[in-house]
Amino acid sequence: MAITPLIDPQYQSEDYFPIDLSVNNPYWDECDVGNIDVFDAYLQRKRQETGSFVAYGGYLEQRALYRQSARFQEGLVRDTHLGLDLWAPAGTTVHALMDGEIHSFADNNDPGNYGPTLILKHNWRGQPLYSLYGHLSKKDLSSWEVGASFRESDIIAHLGTAEENGGYSPHLHFQVMTDMLEYHGDFPGVAAASELRFYKGLVLDPLHFLFPDHG
Repeated sequence: MAITPLIDPQYQSEDYFPIDLSVNNPYWDECDVGNIDVFDAYLQRKRQETGSFVAYGGYLEQRALYRQSARFQEGLVRDTHLGLDLWAPAGTTVHALMDGEIHSFADNNDPGNYGPTLILKHNWRGQPLYSLYGHLSKKDLSSWEVGASFRESDIIAHLGTAEENGGYSPHLHFQVMTDMLEYHGDFPGVAAASELRFYKGLVLDPLHFLFPDHG
């Protein structure tokens, strides 16, 4: 199966395996998915079971993680993940989805947020397309400039540590949008069930971009 190297291209398709962080996984009824040590132990066990290394998943997944975060429980309860997560060690290189330029970036550094975030603008099938890369390293912020161009697969960033990425086990949050609305350096990555109709068509299935053969 073909794969687009969104992170270090040493990882091939056979190195990827899906992971279930949903409310339907009974493991999270007993274990705290928000505890990094607990999550990392679960991740390591799944790596051993599958013989693969990069866990991925999350698009439109109703996640147990958000049940424990005031950030997502205040007001309109948001618990459905709009992006795709790829788990790999801090410092792992992050690569451009396709040719494009920097639309915007920001350090969304409040707890539970993206941390350093980069958004690229692309021309895709004659229409604008935007790719978001969240939970990056702070050291990359100084190298970004709005309008700077990248070629497909160029290194654009590195994965950040839990201390700088919003408080999560190191991973990439990857998301694809057809319209940025009025956002700059940020875009909702978690939605309420009542908002999903609005986001349909606006936030595309990132698996189609990670795995071009994905049905």
